[in-house]
Amino acid sequence: MQPLTFKMRALLFLYSTQNLLGCCLALLGLGMFFTGIIADWWFPIVAALYAVAWLAIPADKELELQLQSESSQSSLTDSVDALIRESKSRLPHEAVDGLHRIQSILQDLAPKIFSGEVAMNYVSLLINAVNRDLPQTIKNYLHLPTAFATMHVIENGKTCKQLLLEQLHLLETQLGKIATDIYKNDADSLVINGEFLKEKFHTVSFIQ
Repeated sequence: MQPLTFKMRALLFLYSTQNLLGCCLALLGLGMFFTGIIADWWFPIVAALYAVAWLAIPADKELELQLQSESSQSSLTDSVDALIRESKSRLPHEAVDGLHRIQSILQDLAPKIFSGEVAMNYVSLLINAVNRDLPQTIKNYLHLPTAFATMHVIENGKTCKQLLLEQLHLLETQLGKIATDIYKNDADSLVINGEFLKEKFHTVSFIQ
């Protein structure tokens, strides 16, 4: 089990219910100080209000444990490898091709996801997509007899095979959008760094 990075732990703390409520109560205490309701001992009172929220709400260890148990590059990509290996013989070849494309996206993203450089919401979306949404989609399809899934129309004139391909395409599209957002942030950082270097090493001429 790979330990969470410092940045990941910091984000978990900042977005925790304990911290958010604690900040609200602390701001309430500051508001009472600035409006003259309290004067002496204002700092201990503000700190105590924050502590009340921290102690009153149990720590959300479930999310941290989930992320920690799943937060490794190998676990993310290996789960898709296993899914393809175990299901490809019963899936349409188009679906297998879609799974390979999803696998390729994840292989490129995995090193960045667990480096601590990616926003927590992206990490959560990717982990849920790989460990929950994708397996459940495949599982639902594999419960059906092949002939029924291929030939029987069940919704909006579409067969189960067509619905499966649509759902896989939706997952692939969403993962692609997440990847684009992450890479765009990197590209923006590169542009900003380039501008900084130009400014830093710009040669100033004193000769007119």
